[in-house]
Amino acid sequence: MKNSIKNIYRWIPVLFFGIVLTLFTNCEEDIKFEDMVPDYTYSIMRSFSANGQTATIDHTNGVVNLILPAGTDNSSVTVAMTLPEGATVDPASGSTLDFSSGPVIFTVSNNGVSREYTVTIAAYGDPMIMTFTIGENVGVIDQVNGTIDITVGSQEDIKALAPQYTIPGGTTASPQSGVMNDFTDPVKYTVLSNDGFTGKSYIVTVTQLAAPVIDVFATSEDVCAVTGIIDNNASTINVILPAGSDLSSVSPVITLNDELTVSPASGEAQDFSQGTVTYTVTNQEGLTKEYQVILSSKESTQKVVFLGEADCINTLEDDDAKAAAEYLKAQYPDDFAYIKIANITEEALANTNVAMLYYLTPLTDGTQYFAASDNVMTLLPAELQQGAIQASALTNWVKGGGNLFLAGDPTSFIHVLGRMPADYSAPSALGNYKYTEFGCAGAGGCVDYDKPADDIWGLGVRDANNSGDRRGHPIFNGLTFAGDGELYLNNAGTREARLIWWQHMDGILSPGCCGQDAALLFEQTVNAVKLGTLRHIGDAFGYGAIEFLPTNGAVEANFDTNISADFAGKVITLENTIIGYEFDTNNGRENDYQGNIELLTSNIIDYLNN
Repeated sequence: MKNSIKNIYRWIPVLFFGIVLTLFTNCEEDIKFEDMVPDYTYSIMRSFSANGQTATIDHTNGVVNLILPAGTDNSSVTVAMTLPEGATVDPASGSTLDFSSGPVIFTVSNNGVSREYTVTIAAYGDPMIMTFTIGENVGVIDQVNGTIDITVGSQEDIKALAPQYTIPGGTTASPQSGVMNDFTDPVKYTVLSNDGFTGKSYIVTVTQLAAPVIDVFATSEDVCAVTGIIDNNASTINVILPAGSDLSSVSPVITLNDELTVSPASGEAQDFSQGTVTYTVTNQEGLTKEYQVILSSKESTQKVVFLGEADCINTLEDDDAKAAAEYLKAQYPDDFAYIKIANITEEALANTNVAMLYYLTPLTDGTQYFAASDNVMTLLPAELQQGAIQASALTNWVKGGGNLFLAGDPTSFIHVLGRMPADYSAPSALGNYKYTEFGCAGAGGCVDYDKPADDIWGLGVRDANNSGDRRGHPIFNGLTFAGDGELYLNNAGTREARLIWWQHMDGILSPGCCGQDAALLFEQTVNAVKLGTLRHIGDAFGYGAIEFLPTNGAVEANFDTNISADFAGKVITLENTIIGYEFDTNNGRENDYQGNIELLTSNIIDYLNN
């Protein structure tokens, strides 16, 4: 036992030394661990900028994010950094780097300690159209001038095209890709960046390849040569030559778009005496159209005549006069004749039942006639002024039983005829029926531009507009009236107007306006039938359409004896363009009621011709 105690005491110093040694060893290991922690204080980015724009640095996570202005090329960005003294960075400050594929890692080193920063640089969307297509057709984009030109096929509906385009990320555009638009005129497209204020606009112009059609088919190069009546729906062309013409060798002159070719060629002699000759038109797409052309020779009855200021229909400057003359020519091929106003004689009109005198002057580039501020009769050419031999011949023809259709600007010829006598140097009175409205007397007239489709002009034929119901009159055969009696005639948006008409008969008749009793008194006084007024008017105010009856027969007791009693013919007037009677629109926009104008015209011609 004693020996055991002695042994324990013997080992106590050893154990104490072991414990001290262990404690010392553990403290030494702790000090060594603290010495191994990196010191990042001198291994950081103090600032970061790219292309001169300063970024915000997240030191906790080692992240740098920066968005540069729209249009920046982030594949070539120059960076700049400030660092603590003695620190270095890789890639180096001042480097030009590519950030387009994603972030770039920057490593800052100092005293053997390094730290990484993940740097992401993006750019706001660059507002631009990169590609532009319509179907298989690819647009040519001019980024400098902001234009896009594209060509589509002849069979496309240019009023309903849906382009597809691409734009960079981070941008929006209007109109949107795939949205249908009318490209009759250029359309503006705008691209906006998501920075909220950067944008770019493009003007898109669509050119349509010419369809394979013949525009004009004439018998020679003479500007007044006989022209054919072209029916593109039936693919036929009919040419009527004077009686006795040689049909065995005719060299037609064919007018068509420069993109097209035609076979047989224009100017190539053909024998039409054996029947139909086929002409084939080909366009750039390889599409073809065949026309069956028939030349015939016969004498016109000349029962239906159009009076114009030019040598022939082909050279009429006024688009409306030309369109109306061509319509009559096509509508009455056996009876139609054209007579130049300067060539009017009683002999020239000897076989004529009805003559149409019509033109609108405001937009004509050639000969124009304008109303003076105090005399509407200056709208007439010199040959139709009072005292001119042509005016006298036309007057004698009407008095002899010829029937005249006056429309548009020359309605004031009713004064020259003496059918509604007027002296613009004297006050209005019985026998002096001056127009009471001709406010659009200037050179340009009153022209409407870009009116909406629901801005419709027409003729008011409701009972309240007249002395009674006029809807059963023969000139309205086959026409449909809207509402309570409105004949729609024009919603083309662009309209030439003179507003020359009789608003009322105040100061001449009593009552002069505006009920059915006033309309009846007017009719009895001048022996006429009032057919309507401006469609918007609900009562009998104004005279938009009138049939002047013969005066050489029975008339009312209160007939104005200042009017000559020897008129055997009728005169129908559509008082200028107050009702929208315009045969050809000027801006290319379709008049939805062109069919009404044409049917009303043929009804009037048929009524007067019979």
